[in-house]
Amino acid sequence: MISSLGCNSAETLAALETMQQRFVKDAVNDFPYPHFAQNRFVGSDDNVKASQMCLCLLDNIYSDFKDLKDIPLFLASSTGGIRETELHYAHLDGYPLFDKHFYNTVSRDIKDRYPNIDTAMTFSTACSSSGHGLFHAFNLIKAGVIDKAIVIGYDVLCWTTNVGFDSLKLVSHTGTKPMSKQRDGISLGDGAGIILLEAAPSKEPVAEILGVASNSDGYHISSPNPDGSAQTECIMSAINMSGIDKSQIGYICAHGTGTVMNDEIELNTVKALFGGTNIKMTSLKSFIGHTMGASAVLELGMSILMLKNGKIYQPLNFTDSMDEAVIPPHTIDTDTKYFLKNAFGFGGNNVSILCKII
Repeated sequence: MISSLGCNSAETLAALETMQQRFVKDAVNDFPYPHFAQNRFVGSDDNVKASQMCLCLLDNIYSDFKDLKDIPLFLASSTGGIRETELHYAHLDGYPLFDKHFYNTVSRDIKDRYPNIDTAMTFSTACSSSGHGLFHAFNLIKAGVIDKAIVIGYDVLCWTTNVGFDSLKLVSHTGTKPMSKQRDGISLGDGAGIILLEAAPSKEPVAEILGVASNSDGYHISSPNPDGSAQTECIMSAINMSGIDKSQIGYICAHGTGTVMNDEIELNTVKALFGGTNIKMTSLKSFIGHTMGASAVLELGMSILMLKNGKIYQPLNFTDSMDEAVIPPHTIDTDTKYFLKNAFGFGGNNVSILCKII
């Protein structure tokens, strides 16, 4: 995983243990409270920042897939490499944009370095993009069409995204505070996450995916249905697929963007579904900002990491929980084995992923 917290699991866990929000400025762009990936990845004409992040992810887990053959790649992003496109537009001489932008460069660079990665499938469903990449990989494995897959979610912070969200009055100018009564919007961030899925794991797995569901409410291009009906249906479909009872789920990694309406709808949905249980819910965007298309897979990996460490982390400066019975006001210990990851994107594109820690 790559975020403002670090560029691998060890760095990410060490940063989570400090319970500090990590805002990282960029040498070129000046966004309000950004979460850049620590300026380790610098785009260039030959290798855009998005490619560098994805190649770094693959390098980190190369020992786990180097002996596997013909691995399908499920590549997901919301904005891809738009930052490089913006830079080329500023000094446009001809039309070099396609070679510098989006999935074309990233998938080409990956397949050039890793010849055992086979067909590349791409997904872009706004902020649920990598959730949908995982959804399709999971279902193809369950159906016996494939027996393994690499799922990558990535997004690179750029002006187009920041200005777009700000035009909708969704960007926080005080720093994001998801699931808090003081929440006033999102803070954006770079991010990337990778998961190797196998039907029959060749090495000791860290978790098992029990159920993945997807739907779309079609309510509004940028707002979920206030009654939460589509989110409820999506969550319950994942639970029903898993074969476990919802009372066994101990943690929900919320989509939790930090906007006033979205967090309220998600909390109300969870309370209606899990009322009377000991469910706990937090948003990891408190630490890393909103990494858009990368967020589902990145936060899924972070959830596995922290639950295996027996913790549910909250930032030290977290205050005014929307509901302390569900949203812990501080970091707590946990021994839960079952958790849910929600990803709710623009256009009502919803994904819920139910996992068991191993």
